[in-house]
Amino acid sequence: MTKKIAEKSRLVNLLPDPLPAVPGADAAGAAAAAAAPALPDEGGAPRKAYTGVGQMMGVLGRSSPLGKELAEVKARLRDYEGSVPLKLLDARRIVRSRLANRHESEFDSADFARLRAEIEHAGVNVQPVKVRPLQPPRDGAEYELVFGHRRHRACLELGVPVLAMIEEVGDKQLWLTMDRENRERRNLSPWEQGQSIQRALQAGLFSSIRRLADESGMDHSNAAKALRLAELPAAVVAAFSSPADIQLHWARPLSEALQKDPEGVLARAKAIAERSAGLRAPKAVLDELLHGAPAEARGHADKRHLKKDGKTVAVLTRKPGGVLAVEIRAPVDMADVEAALKKLLRL
Repeated sequence: MTKKIAEKSRLVNLLPDPLPAVPGADAAGAAAAAAAPALPDEGGAPRKAYTGVGQMMGVLGRSSPLGKELAEVKARLRDYEGSVPLKLLDARRIVRSRLANRHESEFDSADFARLRAEIEHAGVNVQPVKVRPLQPPRDGAEYELVFGHRRHRACLELGVPVLAMIEEVGDKQLWLTMDRENRERRNLSPWEQGQSIQRALQAGLFSSIRRLADESGMDHSNAAKALRLAELPAAVVAAFSSPADIQLHWARPLSEALQKDPEGVLARAKAIAERSAGLRAPKAVLDELLHGAPAEARGHADKRHLKKDGKTVAVLTRKPGGVLAVEIRAPVDMADVEAALKKLLRL
């Protein structure tokens, strides 16, 4: 009703204010016109209402219960400006982003298992993922992940809906948002970060790695090292138990070794992968890739003594084939040892 009155008021115009002097005009009427309530114009400055209905609406808006209620509603709506609505989606309707930066081994980790258990207990992912509409839809999917690949994968495995924010974003914004989200929650491994940088550059999202580092807030030197890791041959990466084991500061020595003796490094990498299919110590793999033989074969057994108050409480020995022997020389609880080993081995 208020809207209709406001619309009709535009058609009812009184004479301009101030009114021209008319002989015999009622002085009280002129005084009432001069006292008409001032309304704000578009710039915020007060202006005079030149219609009778407009004057009435001004008073109504300021003093009536309806006017106060409208003001409260507008104030509440301002709190939601720019917000993105949440929606429960079928996990099967969402596809992994082509710029995704999580390695498949991440979904076999203990951290992912804990996340999956939390979502199973709650019945839904408490922290929403973000998706963008797929244009056009493909293979039955209507959305592409922006971030939240681990949460989406957990919901997909559990067969529960995914709580998601839906927003239209471009490829560059998708990459920046995904990168920021990962660093705020669970950092990528250096190799995964390098893969992500490589995909962004190959897609032409940034003109250079320096530009990428500047816009993402990443250290340029670290970004360059991570990119070096992403450029390692697949055989070298496969020599490690997981790409996540490769450290950022190993980028330079590995790159230099490949430049000096590419055939030798690749041959050693393949031999390591074939010889020890199980868990391999990252430092031992690096050592063999760089120097051509395990430390034990060169007469340098990798043995470390852990001490407390000057006394050795445990000895760690690296044996041939990458086997690690742990000798504990202090009273410990077996359950604590088992729990620590399970965490270390991601069981």
